[in-house]
Amino acid sequence: MKMLSYPTVSPEGRSYREFVEFARSVLEDIADEVLVIEVPREYQEEHCREAGKNPRYILLARFNGARDTTLHFNGHYDVVPGGQGWTVTSPFKPVVKDGRVYGRGANDMKGGIAAVIGALRKASLEGSSFYHNVELALVPDEEIGGECGTGYLVNRVLEKAPDYVLIPEPSGLEHPWHGHKGLLWARIRVRGRNAHASTPWRGVNAFLLASSLALRLQDAYACILSQRRSQYKTIPEEAMYSTVSIGGEACVPGGGKTNQVPGEFSFTVDRRLIPEESVEEAKRELEALLRMATISIGGLDYTVEYPASMDPAINDPGELYEALRRSGGLVGVEIGEPIVCPGGLDLRYYTGKGSKALSYGPSGETAHAPDEYVSVEELEKLVHIFNAMMTRRDVWS
Repeated sequence: MKMLSYPTVSPEGRSYREFVEFARSVLEDIADEVLVIEVPREYQEEHCREAGKNPRYILLARFNGARDTTLHFNGHYDVVPGGQGWTVTSPFKPVVKDGRVYGRGANDMKGGIAAVIGALRKASLEGSSFYHNVELALVPDEEIGGECGTGYLVNRVLEKAPDYVLIPEPSGLEHPWHGHKGLLWARIRVRGRNAHASTPWRGVNAFLLASSLALRLQDAYACILSQRRSQYKTIPEEAMYSTVSIGGEACVPGGGKTNQVPGEFSFTVDRRLIPEESVEEAKRELEALLRMATISIGGLDYTVEYPASMDPAINDPGELYEALRRSGGLVGVEIGEPIVCPGGLDLRYYTGKGSKALSYGPSGETAHAPDEYVSVEELEKLVHIFNAMMTRRDVWS
């Protein structure tokens, strides 16, 4: 409950320090080591351009185990803004009602963090030893790409990649995620020539040119992407295909006027990549489609920028999945085959280093929505599942 009261909203980074200090106070009595790492200002300015000016903090707690292998849990504590439309409570005043904990971040993903901490405290209270070395990393900025959170942790802090990684994102208890789709964001700027609306023949309407370009792009993508289906299972089935969304942002830069022929117009492209694709391939494809569309229009003055991108991730979790499945069985949870997350996760930072990794947590229907909540019953099950993975040798063999 206390964790939900901290408005750890990204990209501003408010209350990051307060949240981390609270988590440290909870963990330092049971962990063998607790580190709080401040991301250097120069790294933040270079790699995390969407981030606000507030400092970024990573908490890393370590628990010694019987083996040299490491079971690493990762949880992001940043949340999206509270937003409007809440009816049960306000975003950062958590309440428990009808078996649910309500508050911004309850589902995505402070509930998952609480389940891991609960599993660790259960081990401490029962005097259980850990089968693997166990780590818990609490990171910021996943909601804006993770470069100042998991990216910094994996690339600059950890001496070697963990053997096993579990991220308690809201996958639902039925299936863990063993990968995620990638994305490419593009902004296309089309230039014409300004003129007074009373003499439009003196201008070149960039809006009309951009509209023509966008429609040609949409038609081309519709033909290509309808045939591009992943071999990896994703729920719902529609998410097994590559997708594109054009025009999420569309505007006259700097603002236009009704009585002016727009001399420049921009629109965005949101391209989602199946695991078989890469960002570089998607860039080359988009640029080829733009060239073809420009030829059909008869010439166009345009530029394309890429404000954000993320390669997809996929891995074979092997024994990590089997341990999770067996641990679920101990509390009556039947865990099905791993599937691909249709969105993006910090999982890619670990799979890129060779870790066996899964994302597994509570049901996620209310993530980012008003009246976000997490089920108390699901959290209790997760505490027992994670505790078994930490302490029971039999689930690993």
